[in-house]
Amino acid sequence: MKIIVTGSNGMLGSSLCRIFNKHHEVHAFHRDKKSFTSNAADYSIDLSKYDKLEKLFKPIEPDLVIHCAGFTDVDESEKYKKYATKLNVNVTENIAKLCSNSSTLIYISTDQVYGRLDKHYESEKILHPINQYGKTKLEAEFKVQELCSNHIIVRTNIFGWNAKPKKVSFAEWIYFSLRKNLEIKLFCDLHYSPIYNDELAKILIRLVDLNFFGVINIGSNIKCSKYDFGLQFAREFGLNESLISKGILANHNFFAPRPGDLTLNVEKLKSLGINIPSYKKSIKEMSKFKK
Repeated sequence: MKIIVTGSNGMLGSSLCRIFNKHHEVHAFHRDKKSFTSNAADYSIDLSKYDKLEKLFKPIEPDLVIHCAGFTDVDESEKYKKYATKLNVNVTENIAKLCSNSSTLIYISTDQVYGRLDKHYESEKILHPINQYGKTKLEAEFKVQELCSNHIIVRTNIFGWNAKPKKVSFAEWIYFSLRKNLEIKLFCDLHYSPIYNDELAKILIRLVDLNFFGVINIGSNIKCSKYDFGLQFAREFGLNESLISKGILANHNFFAPRPGDLTLNVEKLKSLGINIPSYKKSIKEMSKFKK
């Protein structure tokens, strides 16, 4: 397959490039001066510029486009709403227009679209995200559904290693902090369904092979709190878990509001016969590539 990965220098995008480049022709789209992964080709481009994007996109004639690029900082999205809309909504609209009916588009959305709903099923028709990040990602989902019939919208929460220097993810922050014997505090009242990048990549290809289209939750089949995640992470990496203490979400002064329940119902994914890893298995997989 010919695959375009946007946001290819990001945490997820770089993992997808690394994995898919082994068996497919991967074209990496990023906004940096160079690519941090090996691909068939890479392009430095501003995805908000439709004409320039079209000139690069059309000659490739991709079978699959995985749109990872976006503005993912929850607090910064709240501060700079127009910028978040530009990167998350307008850029996604550009990508969806170019995919049309000729390419399958996988759009990487977020668990934040559910907001404070009691049930996090894909079939929920009315969603109420409570922060600007969630709102822009949901609006982008609507653009994908409107413009591209062959789409897979993935609601997820990922963790992994960054290929780009000086970028530090939540899991990496835990890793480097504990290695330095620093005490950290993690929320015991914020629950979610995290999945390791590489495990997500396997599931994405499986969905393509199954000719699945629509909205799908992808995450751990066992929920955990941020505190639970940290403890398991420390154990798997052989780090000192006694350095981790419990924190309370309500006591933390975030700029953007955050729901305490970000868990994903993965019954739909399970019904497709796809093996769903627990967050513990995901952490074990991440530990195989220690920095």
